[in-house]
Amino acid sequence: ETLKNQVNPHFLFNSFNVLTNLVNTDKNLAVKFIKQMAETYRYILDQKNKELVDLETEIEFIQSYLYLQQTRFPDKLFVDLCLPENYNFKIIPLSIQILIENIIKHNEISNDKPLKISIFIDENDYLVVKNNLQIKTVIADSTQIGLSNMKSRYEYLTGKDFVIIKSTEEFIVKLPLIKEK
Repeated sequence: ETLKNQVNPHFLFNSFNVLTNLVNTDKNLAVKFIKQMAETYRYILDQKNKELVDLETEIEFIQSYLYLQQTRFPDKLFVDLCLPENYNFKIIPLSIQILIENIIKHNEISNDKPLKISIFIDENDYLVVKNNLQIKTVIADSTQIGLSNMKSRYEYLTGKDFVIIKSTEEFIVKLPLIKEK
């Protein structure tokens, strides 16, 4: 429940700001943006009482969420989502969204410094979310508890390590996936 409550309300405000600009500049894109925004919030509401979801379902949600973010940061936010055709794993709902939200919150995104995110499953059945590191000088409203809450939850559910690797060039989080029975 703590993890689910971390969905940042600033996401909603940022989405409305993007939508306001789109309504004035590109009505067709605004309509598509509204549909993706509705899908995103429907998923959040549908998953609120679930402890785990299929990774495939979570990835479908992430694609809607990424559409909103990439509309917000056109030609500045690039995501490589490289997953195998068939995978049977479960994940805590909103985990990937929270990681992406943290990446966007803590890193500079500009034409000169585009943000690149990679999402894939490694050979040890961890979902890896990796980004180039370009830390913002000022970060607003950081509680510093997002990753620690997620780490505790995953380690409790899986008995495996939740891995965080930070270098001068990249930031990597590895979520232990839960195999379907």
